[in-house]
Amino acid sequence: MSKWNLNVFYESDEAWEKDFELFKSRIDTFETFKGKLGDFDTFKAYHVFDEETTNLLYKLYPYASLSSDLNLKNTENMSRKQKLLLALNELSSKTSYIAPEILSLGEAKVFDFLEKDELLKPYKFPYEKLFRNQSHVLSEDKEKLLSNFGVIRSIPTNLYQSLAVIDRQDEKVTLSDGKEVLVTQAQFRALLEEAKTAQDRELIFKTLYKRYAENKSAFANTYNLVLQQLSAHCKNRNYESALDAALFGNNIPTSVYTNLMEVAYENTEPLKRYIEIRKKALGLKEYHTYDRFIPLAKSDKKYPYEEAKQLFLESIASFPEEFKKNQYRAVEDGFVDAYPQDGKRTGAYSSSFYGHHPFILLNHNDTLDSVFTLAHEAGHSAHSIFSDEAQPMAISDYTIFVAEIASTFNEHALLDHLVKKAKTKEEKIVLLTTAIDNIHSTFYRQTLFATYEYEANKLVQEGKPINDQALSQIMIDLYQHYYGLDITKEPGKQYVWAYIPHLFQTPFYVYQYATSFSASLKIYDNVKNNQKDAFDNYIKMLKLGGSMYPVDQAKVAGADLTNKDTFLAVVKRMNELLDQLEDVLK
Repeated sequence: MSKWNLNVFYESDEAWEKDFELFKSRIDTFETFKGKLGDFDTFKAYHVFDEETTNLLYKLYPYASLSSDLNLKNTENMSRKQKLLLALNELSSKTSYIAPEILSLGEAKVFDFLEKDELLKPYKFPYEKLFRNQSHVLSEDKEKLLSNFGVIRSIPTNLYQSLAVIDRQDEKVTLSDGKEVLVTQAQFRALLEEAKTAQDRELIFKTLYKRYAENKSAFANTYNLVLQQLSAHCKNRNYESALDAALFGNNIPTSVYTNLMEVAYENTEPLKRYIEIRKKALGLKEYHTYDRFIPLAKSDKKYPYEEAKQLFLESIASFPEEFKKNQYRAVEDGFVDAYPQDGKRTGAYSSSFYGHHPFILLNHNDTLDSVFTLAHEAGHSAHSIFSDEAQPMAISDYTIFVAEIASTFNEHALLDHLVKKAKTKEEKIVLLTTAIDNIHSTFYRQTLFATYEYEANKLVQEGKPINDQALSQIMIDLYQHYYGLDITKEPGKQYVWAYIPHLFQTPFYVYQYATSFSASLKIYDNVKNNQKDAFDNYIKMLKLGGSMYPVDQAKVAGADLTNKDTFLAVVKRMNELLDQLEDVLK
């Protein structure tokens, strides 16, 4: 069983505590640079000291955060992470003068400094971004005042984790065959796939969603905190909207977001067509959202983690050696925590810090879907390895916007590999539905949630009340339009907004799944069609880190996200897959 080895950071909690005290002692030192950054030697000394402190943080934070995620019920681990976050808030306060002071030096002087020293040259692009963002940077006293509220920003995330994970009591239910099962978020989908009757599926669904219905006011008030924080940030820093504030820093045109919403909203027929195909194939009189997990072809095949890993590595066997090497490194033993356990954070992610090997968290449940999750997260980790080895610390950190390109590219490769291996009608059906479900969940469903965020933030702009009824109504309307389904007939489903942790923890994140999926599909098609330099251009993008704006990075790899045609190509691809599925089912 694959488990994390966090000893690569620290051999013991005591060793972590020693470095934590060192980190705290360095916080006050940042104030010694105040008012002196106009001197070149001090300017350079500040950047050297900052990088040294960041290197220390890049050991402290992953050890605290990753150990906490392994067991959110472990109060000692949680406390370690919380006191580091408090120290980071103090650091933010003590360094709040930096951006205003550097801006006050003027662009010409700063860039003259950068040209004088090789250590400083990598900061050119970050400072280009800073000066572009100048109108949204406040005076020193105002920046310090805002930094005092830093600790409050984590409250919605902590409240959400308390409600959704820490205080959650998973329930056992008895199915129609007399079997007793524990309904957990990690096992939810697998249980629905295996359920033998409509009554069992409804029971499993209601059991999981019951906690969201029972705590609807608490979830709504927590999400209201998120929305009000976004609104305050928008007003404090003079952005046009919360969306503008989310996109401005990375120079992402708002048209990318609105084009995505419009293309998905105007092209929902494939979703409704898929529902009708499924209803007919499964003999269902009524269709519910949780029925999407019923397989159209029966398969008892399980994919233990080691087999899933082997399948993924087989899928990239024909790719360039440089690409394969970093994918293999991504899934090395000690850097993947594979299986669910009590208290472990739900979902999956890749966590990377400059100078250290990335770590992958999974909740592998031996399903085909979990094979794709492994390939997905390996793509993130390999991307980090490419970036860290090609770029200095100052510009190594790529944006979320391009992150999902690397992950979904791997999924496309895995799917093609599995389709080639398929020998029976059942296998073909399973894989075609997997591909269709992937487009549904990554492109359509995430865009639906992105549209929900857009509409929820409009409620704040328009001064309308934020409560569970208002938030649920947005979801009810969107599900009706996208799927032609009335989710009020499914007890608890209207609170699906409370089920999605990204909405609470990383606002305006989910749209990037859809944009990146669209981009990666374009890039992968270029590779499959042997377009000249297609793979070389893709690897170039993986190595760019944070050295240029993300929309431009996608263009380097061959995908233009400012063009609606890139999104419409995904709609076309889904219709083609539906045609194939109908042929196989006949």
